[in-house]
Amino acid sequence: MKNKKMSDQNIRQAVCRFLSRWEARPQAIAPLLEDSLRHSEGECNQIQRALATNLAAGVIRWRTRLDCYINALLTRKKKLPPEVRNILRLALFELGFVADNTRPDYATVSEAVNLAKIMVPGREGLINGILRAFLRCQPERLLPADDDRPQNLAIRHSLPVWLVEKWQSDFGIEKARVLCLKANHFSGITFRVNCHKIDRDDFLKQFERENESALTLEKANFGRHAFHCQQAGPLLDSEWFKEGLISIQDEGAQLIVELMEPQPGEIILDACAAPGGKSAYLAELCDDKATIIAIDASSERLNKIGETCQRLNLQAITSATADLTRPLPADLPQVYDRILVDAPCSGLGVICRRPDLRWRKTLQESRNLAKIQLQILTNCSKYLKVGGRIIYATCTTCRNENQDVIADFLAQNKNFSLCSRTGIKSERLRKLINRGNFLETSFLENAQMDGFFAALMTKNS
Repeated sequence: MKNKKMSDQNIRQAVCRFLSRWEARPQAIAPLLEDSLRHSEGECNQIQRALATNLAAGVIRWRTRLDCYINALLTRKKKLPPEVRNILRLALFELGFVADNTRPDYATVSEAVNLAKIMVPGREGLINGILRAFLRCQPERLLPADDDRPQNLAIRHSLPVWLVEKWQSDFGIEKARVLCLKANHFSGITFRVNCHKIDRDDFLKQFERENESALTLEKANFGRHAFHCQQAGPLLDSEWFKEGLISIQDEGAQLIVELMEPQPGEIILDACAAPGGKSAYLAELCDDKATIIAIDASSERLNKIGETCQRLNLQAITSATADLTRPLPADLPQVYDRILVDAPCSGLGVICRRPDLRWRKTLQESRNLAKIQLQILTNCSKYLKVGGRIIYATCTTCRNENQDVIADFLAQNKNFSLCSRTGIKSERLRKLINRGNFLETSFLENAQMDGFFAALMTKNS
């Protein structure tokens, strides 16, 4: 049994091992990193675990740019062993991206050299030379030109070239650059207050009176019940969270639910509902007086909806497992006032929080998903009453999964139409809808949210 505390060297060694394993098989960061820490020497505390997570995620996020530095500084162009490259990536990330004045540069270089002695004996000189050369130069000069060529943008913003090319093709040069910048801009954590229990202003005043930490909260610009903070931990551990007064949810996700404009007494379908954040917000907006059927293909993920309902003390939600490309089970309602199709997608709108996704997703996967998304939307639309409204939503920035799916759906279903801004009751929400009559949160000014897409449609006959 471990009883010795992990050293800083142990932490970085575990991160380097993780990086080598991740590169061999890209996947979600948390489980693989936890396994690497578990098999390291010494006991890892919460602060060290947070450090390891930040280092691992940071290197994965910036790996293309870090490799550009390494390749530019290599005096002899040769292929580096993975362990050597990952020690360099880790050290260069700390030197170039971690704003920590308490750790001098020479300590980072020394740590990397010591790691090399353990992991790749004989390569200490190479690693020491590259890192010291980096400290002597201006990193900007190691990068390609700051222009709109996809290859150069991909290196500078550490993104796959195919994604930059797609953004330029989908949105044009200017908006593609916006997406490149947002891909690495962490804007904090967003919560919502449970409007069924407390008003946002009342909660923020209560927090200001009772909070004993250094944490500050900031009212969101767009969501009615949203607020931002830089750290989620203190709030997730608080009595406010345990008593169901607040929930963590991105502001963009909240806007999609608000766009539904749900009413008490309605029957609402939340398709692809797990883990249930949008279902819960629908119930809160209806004062827990609607019938909300939350359906997902994964029974395991649906269990989280039950836990959420219990914490928030919500009764309106009934969950069910079903394949949403096929007819709904006969024991569920067959007609709905409103339907939310939160379609499975490539998730490229959340890569600022999930840096691994940019390297795991492909253009072909996005194209394949579009076929499934259209199937789900078409199937669910059959259960909407005449005059009812349906929202198709994703958290991706790929046009083929968003606008193109809507265009195909409307072409095949002439009794549906896209709602214009004038069809939305809330003036606040109307202002967020673009000229194409879509909600695209990536391009909202002064927004601190992920990249969501939503299209509101109505059934005319």
